[in-house]
Amino acid sequence: MDKAIPGVAGVSNSLQTNDTRSLLDTVDRLRSQGISRYVDLPEIVVCGEQSSGKSSVLEAISGVKFPSKDNLCTRFATELILRRGPMAPVKISIAPDSQVVRTDDEKQILLNFKVSTALEDLHLDTIIESAKVAMGINDTNKAFSSDILRVEVSGPDQAHLTLVDLPGLFQAGSRGQSDADSEKVKSLVLRYMRSPRTIILAVVSAKSDFNNQSITRFAREIMM
Repeated sequence: MDKAIPGVAGVSNSLQTNDTRSLLDTVDRLRSQGISRYVDLPEIVVCGEQSSGKSSVLEAISGVKFPSKDNLCTRFATELILRRGPMAPVKISIAPDSQVVRTDDEKQILLNFKVSTALEDLHLDTIIESAKVAMGINDTNKAFSSDILRVEVSGPDQAHLTLVDLPGLFQAGSRGQSDADSEKVKSLVLRYMRSPRTIILAVVSAKSDFNNQSITRFAREIMM
């Protein structure tokens, strides 16, 4: 990976034992079956305000390019599963939120969402737009979704990490997003942050005062 955060390589090297790989693979299988709804599974949660630079941090850690344009802000949780192993196509799917009431046809659309592509041909911006359609996200009646986009990347140089990219927090009424949207995003972010096995990676913008950003306040409250 060309862009690397100092210290990440050392951490990832400590995660390469056979026992650790086997454990993390088991965790992945449990997560893919929706077990995380009932059992807290370990993961690094990347969270912050909208336009705080989360996409750049994710790209620096993973080497996977995330969309960073304002009109492509995160509308749902994305699990990025990195595993060291033989080079394999990137596998992308949607894990429906089991607590959402939907028709069988709507659920099947989500379960049928499958993409397999080489890492060098991966265009997450296009895939995210397609996932939004499958989840029913639009500009008129649904701005965010509690379904999860899963992106599985395997390669000989990959770290053993599971990262979760969450929608950015925002003030109600901004950018055409409603009070209800703001509360939905806040609830989603706090649910992930409060999981006892979550490692919180809070991303803050250098343009704003550190103590005035809501993500740092939430993190302090949770850790108290």
